[in-house]
This record gives sequence, structure tokens and C-alpha cells, in this order.
Amino acid sequence: MIGLAVNKDQIEDEISRLKSEVKALSMKNENSPDRQLERSADEALASTLTRLMEERERTNRALLAITEKINKMEQQWREAFEAQESYATPIQQGQMEVAVSHLDGMILDFVKTKGMACADDVKEYMGYRGRNAACNRLNRLVLSGFLVKTQLGHRVYYRIDAGKATNALIISPPQ
Repeated sequence: MIGLAVNKDQIEDEISRLKSEVKALSMKNENSPDRQLERSADEALASTLTRLMEERERTNRALLAITEKINKMEQQWREAFEAQESYATPIQQGQMEVAVSHLDGMILDFVKTKGMACADDVKEYMGYRGRNAACNRLNRLVLSGFLVKTQLGHRVYYRIDAGKATNALIISPPQ
């Protein structure tokens, strides 16, 4: 390695000379085709970003409109549900008739007279060959709210729901 003796003033002069050359080159390249291409790329990017922002604004407005419609539908549903609840009070007061099938009416009458019945009792009463049909009918009446399930030991007994079935007039069509 060759050692060069350079003083501080020479280094500073060389740095300032290089800076001026870089500045002159950058000014010279300002009007070059590459620089113009760079500018058009920057303009295209700015245009794309502007379009994206406008599209996002339109999307936000659309989402706001959808949200408002959903809120309006929820309010209407809530009002309808509250009106339905106020309409349901006559059922509890015994002022409404509830229609059930003839077979379900027979099962409800049987359970009402017996007080409590299991699937085997309903199977014998209705003349079913298996317990499956009796269980299905009883469970459907439980889901309808007419009967309540109670498990005693290994058997499940069904009894009339005092809140719904005894206060409503149960109509079953003639067979």
C-alpha cells in the first residue's frame, strides 16, 4: 500500500469539487429522457392513488348505506317482535284458540286426564307398534310448548304445561 500524504485542506477542496460535479450532473440529467420517464411514473402513481382514495370513499358510503338499511330492518323486526309479544298475551289469558292435529289433541287429552304419561303409555293408548312414534309426537308437543318433560328414574314422563295448554282452548279438527 502506498502511503499518500494529504492534508485536510486538500480533502475539503476535493469534496467541494465533487459536490459541484454531482450538482452539475443532476442538473444536466433533469431534462434527460430517463428523468421524464420517472416523472410520468410518479404522475401515474399519484393518479392511481387518487383513484383508489375515491373508490374507498364510494365503498365507505355504500357500506354506510347498507349499515343504515340493516339497522332499519333490525328496528322493524324488533317492533314486529314486540307487537307479537303483546299479541301473545291473550294466549296466556285463555282468549286464543290453538289448533292441533286430531292425534295430538287425543294425546294431550290423554296426558291431561292421566296427569303424567310416558311414551309407553301413549304407545298403548294410541295403538302404536313401537315407542318411536309416541316419542316423536310427545317431543313435538314439547317443542310446541304444550308438554313438559320430566325424567323420573329411567323413564321420561310428559305432563301438561300449565302456562300454555291449560289456558288456551285446544281445537283439533274432526277425524
